[in-house]
Amino acid sequence: MGLCLDREGCSFQNRDEARFCARCGIPMRGTFLKGRYEVEEFVSKDRGTVTLRTLDRYGDSTMLVRALIPRETSVQDRENFLQDAELAVALSARVNDAGSIRVIDCGQDGPVAFLVKSEHRLSYVTDEDSAIFNSLPVGDAVTYDQDTGVQLRVATTDGLEAVQSASNTPVLHTALHYLAQGNHAYELGNYEEALTAYDAAIAQAVALVDAWSGKAAVLLHLQCAEEALVAYDYVISLRPNDPEPWTLRATALHELRRYDEEMYSYDQALRCNPNYVYAWSGRAMALAEQNRSEEALMAFDCALLLDPQQSVIWQAMSDTLYSLQRYEEALIAVNHALEIEQNSAALLDTKGNILRRMKNPEQALPLHEKASLLDPQNAMVWFDKANDLRDLRRYSEALVDYEQALAIDPTLAGAWYNRGNVLVALQMFEDALQSYDHALDYDSGLVSAWYNKGSLLHQLERHEEALFSFDHALAIDVHAVAAWNNKGITLFALGRMDEALAALDQATSFAPDEPDAWYNKAVVLEKFGRMQEALICRQWACSLEQQDHSIGA
Repeated sequence: MGLCLDREGCSFQNRDEARFCARCGIPMRGTFLKGRYEVEEFVSKDRGTVTLRTLDRYGDSTMLVRALIPRETSVQDRENFLQDAELAVALSARVNDAGSIRVIDCGQDGPVAFLVKSEHRLSYVTDEDSAIFNSLPVGDAVTYDQDTGVQLRVATTDGLEAVQSASNTPVLHTALHYLAQGNHAYELGNYEEALTAYDAAIAQAVALVDAWSGKAAVLLHLQCAEEALVAYDYVISLRPNDPEPWTLRATALHELRRYDEEMYSYDQALRCNPNYVYAWSGRAMALAEQNRSEEALMAFDCALLLDPQQSVIWQAMSDTLYSLQRYEEALIAVNHALEIEQNSAALLDTKGNILRRMKNPEQALPLHEKASLLDPQNAMVWFDKANDLRDLRRYSEALVDYEQALAIDPTLAGAWYNRGNVLVALQMFEDALQSYDHALDYDSGLVSAWYNKGSLLHQLERHEEALFSFDHALAIDVHAVAAWNNKGITLFALGRMDEALAALDQATSFAPDEPDAWYNKAVVLEKFGRMQEALICRQWACSLEQQDHSIGA
């Protein structure tokens, strides 16, 4: 998703291919205005206008673009703006003074009316940037370009010594050229090439913040989280009160599984700006991943209060509620996400899964059918659609969709397992056993596959093989009551009565409210001639069943 460049006023997450923000209308990073001026970064915002730094692809130079914000201006405002801009272009053609502000172009592209000017402002660093001075001799100061962070002047105790004016600084021009190369390579996914370009930009201008930020992002993609963390720390030394690098630093720490430090970084980001939505959402997702679900939900609420149009956050919130089995609330959250992205296969799939969990597979099925049309190469969508059909007892159709999922991803253990279940329902027992074996090839810890395989083998009177499967299930989960119960039945069939009674004792111990285990235990006790104990077990099983019926009624 492409994030709007106006992080404070908008921060909308647009589709990757968007040229203009769908909410406020300003150009996205990488957009070419009039096919010429490539938008690189946000500079400032003031009363219905936004200033952006762009790269002139024809002159290979940096320009400032001042554009009207479509959401905040009218058609008449744009007409007046363009008239004034055309006059400014005509007047600027007569101005040749060094250092003067010159409007060199104007026009309209899509919803945006804009003008282009060549201006470079010099300013001394602020208190926020004081960390830059740590390596300088006492009494020295540095001047940076206000927009780029490039070092332009050095002030010594002997007086101010100008290097060159910003508009003619070869170092600045070269650094920005490498920065543009790095950004372009990054967008194409050429991360090694991008890293080389960012390093070259930094070599020219050590305080070029965007180059350090780009380098850190590339290093994360290259799975060099430690090095990315160092880069983000340097960005923070330059901009300690900017919430964005603190939030990105948290991402690097998450990759390193340094969760306490990750939380600290999110807290620092929110100290800088309590309304920074991405710090709230990142913090929430990190908390959800750590199974701190209630804290995560509170953070999601904060993020959505700030920006209720973030479908990604609504979906993450829905996933968290789903994990807590709070399905009604999860459904509300995913519906909010679908109001924003109506044709998202992932959201339709999520909503379908919630409805199936709510025992509404007939409502889930059309959602999964639509998702499979939108994203036909997504194995999980076909898997979830097949699960709906299974619950609706449309086993032959379910089998077709499980096989479609496995054609896309043959390693999907859950699909092999559920395929085995519908094959059992279709009485294709040998095929079902093979399907369970495939599931266990890809996930040997799938307890339910070992259990169902054992139950089918018991049904086929292959008791020794069944016993082997139940023992595997219990080795993974010693509290698997159904496996203890069926192991007891299998041992009874093999005539191993003592072992059968021991297994059923385990079943009734772990699940004293499970009537089947008590009935089976009664049968074994009768074989031992222990009729009084058997009667007690049967009476207890009967009372448990009556309780279940009364609750169900």
